[in-house]
Amino acid sequence: MNVILYVMDCLRADRIHALGYARDCTPNLDRMCAQGVAFTNAYSNSGWTAPSGASIFSSQHPSRTGIHKMRDALNADMPWLPEMLKGAGYQAVAFSGVYQVSALRGFNRGFDLFEDTFKDPETIRRCKDRGQDSRGDDYCLPLSEDLHVKALRWLDARGDSYDPFFMLIWSIDTHEPFRQPDSYNKEADPGYTGPVDGRGRPFSRVRNRADLQQLIDLYDGSLRYQDEKFGELVAELEKRGILDETLIIVVGDHGEMFFEHGLAGHGKFPWEEEIRVPLIMRAPQVLPQGKRYDALVQTIDIAPTVLDACGLEPEKRFRGKSLRPLWEESSRQVHDALVIEVPFPFHRQEHARVVRTPDWKYIEYSPPPFGVRVRKYFKELGRALSTVARPGVLPILYGHHFRKGVGGLLKAAYIDPYLFLAGVPTRRLYYLKKDPGEKKSVLGAEAETAGKLRSFLEALDKASGARNAGDGAKAAGNGQSEEEKIEAHLRELGYVDD
Repeated sequence: MNVILYVMDCLRADRIHALGYARDCTPNLDRMCAQGVAFTNAYSNSGWTAPSGASIFSSQHPSRTGIHKMRDALNADMPWLPEMLKGAGYQAVAFSGVYQVSALRGFNRGFDLFEDTFKDPETIRRCKDRGQDSRGDDYCLPLSEDLHVKALRWLDARGDSYDPFFMLIWSIDTHEPFRQPDSYNKEADPGYTGPVDGRGRPFSRVRNRADLQQLIDLYDGSLRYQDEKFGELVAELEKRGILDETLIIVVGDHGEMFFEHGLAGHGKFPWEEEIRVPLIMRAPQVLPQGKRYDALVQTIDIAPTVLDACGLEPEKRFRGKSLRPLWEESSRQVHDALVIEVPFPFHRQEHARVVRTPDWKYIEYSPPPFGVRVRKYFKELGRALSTVARPGVLPILYGHHFRKGVGGLLKAAYIDPYLFLAGVPTRRLYYLKKDPGEKKSVLGAEAETAGKLRSFLEALDKASGARNAGDGAKAAGNGQSEEEKIEAHLRELGYVDD
């Protein structure tokens, strides 16, 4: 059986129409839900692309993959799904739209072909022909249609090969900046004249509710475009007679925040909007149709599930678990709890860890070094003062604090900033069964529960030898000239610390 792993960068779990979103942006993903299985409580094991991708392929937590900061190298001793499939006779190919998951970073391990489509000259020309900023002559931000051209060309060139294949497609349509044609922005206000046009860094241009709504409308437009192109790819697979012989997995590498907690984008904090992702699978030979499962699952479960679905031997070093017991209904849960790690991309010391059970969520946050804390404090102070000139942004940035009541507001204004400056780690506990929006930490009243959840972090540290993420090395294959070239590319995607 063939395998296609299709990653949609920045895709939130709550944006699939078939799974509850009011807007009908995803008819093709909805059809895949009807023809396969969907996991409604799936979590990324990190909050930004590179550590998330490393965890997907290695079935390891980020503290084991070696990636914490932006250009850290992968640990060479990790198990790696493409290597295992290649050893089992699979052809392994990849078409990536982003530097974070690329041959430049060492992700090509085990692949027969790993094409960094974002630096492909033909694709750069296609972007320019569309009038799309191509990041100069070196890099572009390809659309999914560009990746599909490469993928289908490879499928046709392999002819009648009897070898199964593993294909990775890593699309960034739903990642800022939004590059889809205007015709897909069906909900956007045609009379809007504000600064949010989707180009550049659109999250940073939000000044009021109208700007925020425009941002959400553009994101949904990007998803509508992504969904349509995905449907076209599925149709091409069916035309070639390989659709029903292929396990297709669609997953978000992480979610995206729209100021629900005063934050926008991702890689900021492990709120539900950032780490809960869609996970949909289709394979008529193996999976039931039209089933949804509410069990807690995580992206490090993908690799063991692929091996199991393909009839291959399990890998003992994997941290995740096969999801077969769920679709065979021999078990209601495969995990007692999930451990999620969010290494912040700019400072090795800054990271957050989460323990998620069906009802509870425990968070530990470790702040960055003192100098960075001071800069962040004054940056936040400046952001707060700017609301005097831009009052419309006040409820967007700080409305979540006002909803906590007087006590919560005073704590946020006068206590939390000074604890942050002092470098005090933050601990929070949310009872998601009654507080799905994570509005009120109940750590003080539920210390015993927090202690039980924290034991999962201690167990992970013990099992992994408390190995720290990353060793300070830069990604293999990146010379200084290459590093300089990608700076604008990373800045466009919001991955350069301002």
